[in-house]
Amino acid sequence: MAKRKHQRKTNVLFNQPLFGSLVLLLVLRSAFEYPLAAGVVLLIIVTLAAMIFYFQWKKRHVKRKKLLQSRITEIDAMTGIEFENYLGVLFEAMGYEVEMTPSSGDYGADLLITKEKELITVQAKRYSKAVGISSIQEVFSAKMYYQASEAWVVTNNTFSRNASELAKKSGVKLIAREQLINLITENIVDTPPPVFTIHTWNEN
Repeated sequence: MAKRKHQRKTNVLFNQPLFGSLVLLLVLRSAFEYPLAAGVVLLIIVTLAAMIFYFQWKKRHVKRKKLLQSRITEIDAMTGIEFENYLGVLFEAMGYEVEMTPSSGDYGADLLITKEKELITVQAKRYSKAVGISSIQEVFSAKMYYQASEAWVVTNNTFSRNASELAKKSGVKLIAREQLINLITENIVDTPPPVFTIHTWNEN
């Protein structure tokens, strides 16, 4: 299954084979000729790598927190794709692993979320009216196709009477506007920054 979830950009500088080879050569040469210099170079490299990693994490964390703090009125103005991405971040905050399905050929699921080896198919409906029966049918079909444990439909609106009745019969979980607001409120938490540990040792 193709993934379009939160693509993470790696730092180009440290992906260059030539750069890595030159650094390794410098450290090895210095280690034999100038042990102290080699230690300093290595410390600088580790520090720079840690700083780059931290700033990448910080950028993603700020974006994630900002997205989570979106008010329901802002969610109402989102596009369908933006709403899917928003739910992806929300479910991650709830402890799920999230996979976004392809924009076409998704078999009725916009997201696949997993926790404790339980797979759930999710259909996201950012609607200006009540969600109808077709969404229940589609996500139930996705559940069968992906052999998932559960099927959910999440909307910023409500569900029609027929959709609610079919959901009860088929076991599809419905998350309407009020439930969505509750999930957002419960899961707006600050994530602690990563901790870098530098191990030191003494030569005897």
